[in-house]
Amino acid sequence: MDLKIQAVKEMKFKQFIPSLGIKIILVLILIILILPEVYYFTYQGKIYPGVEVIGLHVGNKTPTEADKIITEALANNSSNTITFEYNNQKWNINLDEISFQYDINKTVETAFQLGRQNQFIKNITDQINLWKNHQNLQLDYHLDQNQLDDQIASIASQIAVPIFEPSIKLTTDKGKTIVEIEQGKDGQELDQSKTINTFNDHLAQANFQTISLPVVIKSSVLDENRSSILKAKAESLLGKKVTVKFEDNKWELTEKDLTSFLNLNGQFDQEKIKVWLSNTANSVNRLPQNAAFKFENGKVLEFKPAKDGIELNIDQSIDNLMDAMNKTFTENSVEMTLSVQSTPPQISTDKVNNLGIKEKIGSGLSLFKGSIASRIHNINLASNRLNGTLVGPEEIFSFNKTVGDISEATGYEQAYIIQNGRTVLGDGGGVCQVSTTLFRAALNSGLEIVERHAHAYRVGYYEQGFPPGLDATVYSPNTDFKFKNNTDNWILIQTNVDTKQQKLTFDLYGTSDNRQVTISTPKVSDQTPPPPDLYQDDPTLPIGQTKQIDWKAWGAKVIFDYKVVRNGEVLQSKSFYSAYQPWQAIFLKGTKTD
Repeated sequence: MDLKIQAVKEMKFKQFIPSLGIKIILVLILIILILPEVYYFTYQGKIYPGVEVIGLHVGNKTPTEADKIITEALANNSSNTITFEYNNQKWNINLDEISFQYDINKTVETAFQLGRQNQFIKNITDQINLWKNHQNLQLDYHLDQNQLDDQIASIASQIAVPIFEPSIKLTTDKGKTIVEIEQGKDGQELDQSKTINTFNDHLAQANFQTISLPVVIKSSVLDENRSSILKAKAESLLGKKVTVKFEDNKWELTEKDLTSFLNLNGQFDQEKIKVWLSNTANSVNRLPQNAAFKFENGKVLEFKPAKDGIELNIDQSIDNLMDAMNKTFTENSVEMTLSVQSTPPQISTDKVNNLGIKEKIGSGLSLFKGSIASRIHNINLASNRLNGTLVGPEEIFSFNKTVGDISEATGYEQAYIIQNGRTVLGDGGGVCQVSTTLFRAALNSGLEIVERHAHAYRVGYYEQGFPPGLDATVYSPNTDFKFKNNTDNWILIQTNVDTKQQKLTFDLYGTSDNRQVTISTPKVSDQTPPPPDLYQDDPTLPIGQTKQIDWKAWGAKVIFDYKVVRNGEVLQSKSFYSAYQPWQAIFLKGTKTD
């Protein structure tokens, strides 16, 4: 009987244990659900415990109370200025000047909202973290960022010291070029971004202590190894040259230019090259030019040949120039042509006339550097009278006939001419510059030269950039320059006098018939020195004054061959011979005593 009672008791106990566990779990759930609500109602209208603002305890305070605590603390500890300091210099920023103001309401609102989000679980987690770990908030504020930036930039400008990068210096000692590496000087600059961030952190923490400015030192030092490499690279460029070409333009980059393109690692710097090419583009780029042609009374009054628009291809030209300059490490002289992109004009040359004038068939060039003003005037005048001249098929062009009378009456001024074996002032001095240039244009165009005469002696103007023997003198009526238009179309003569570069250009336009021109390099022989200088008394000059009226020149014999071939047929084959006399310098010596 006792056993049955014991069994019943054990059975009831076993049934009671699960029932108790469930009750405990339910109680715990109830507590979990009730406690947040209790916590919420306990701190309803108050900031949760554990919240601080710049170290001030505002937990368990109403927003109004928190506002008062923060306001009183700022009243006792804030300042109207913040000071920056560097190297015993100080700068003050007046907070009123940047429209600075604390936003305490916003700060308190942020504090109050901690643990009060829309997510139940997150709120409980945040409330527990605040209670355990506390959270210190910074102050909210607003200011005029542009005004602050301006003041920081002003401070930066006073601190900044420009860096002088190491550089290559070329000097000359006893005719020899010496490479020196100048180490340069360190610079410094203010880290403005870091300064502003530090300034903002101080304001957010109501920290009005002096701020040490973060100044960055920019080093210019080259170590010995890099300095040696740079010097060796520069020395390998001494005496080297790169010639950059485009159409009639060319730029010579000498050792001074080449070394300036090197970076501190001894390599050519693409950015430096890009800057140079960008400047050069101003002389290269042009818009497309439509052709224009105005013909009246046997002469072209207006002529503009069609020209493609040109734009320098900077990227490709950088690559080409880099390649050319790198070759100078092993070659003394390198040439390259600029890479361009072209745009055709809407109206081509052959569409504006019916004379067969559609393209350039040849050009002639000469320089007149050092010419006196009257000589340049005469070059301009004679060139303008030739400009626009038309030469028909099989017509023989005469320089003297086309230019006409050369005298004071026709607008020419006195300049030096060769007359009766002497250099004297005469009307039209400089006209031979024009005939010489036209001679070169006719040669390069492959035309038949009918008459050409060399000067009595070598004239320096005609050897500026050219060998001797490529001149043609004129003196009406007996000494003329003539060529024959042995093409099937008309030829137009166009002239251009560039007084800035002191360059004269003749362009001949017509229709190309694929003739090939070969002009050999002039051979100079039998050179004879000039006679001794001659001094002649001149009673019109004061005693002690000397005036040069003639210039010395070496005598020589010069010959070059001229050959023109078209489709296997030889059109011209002749040699041009020049016999130049030696020429003495003549000086007038003053004898006037009055």
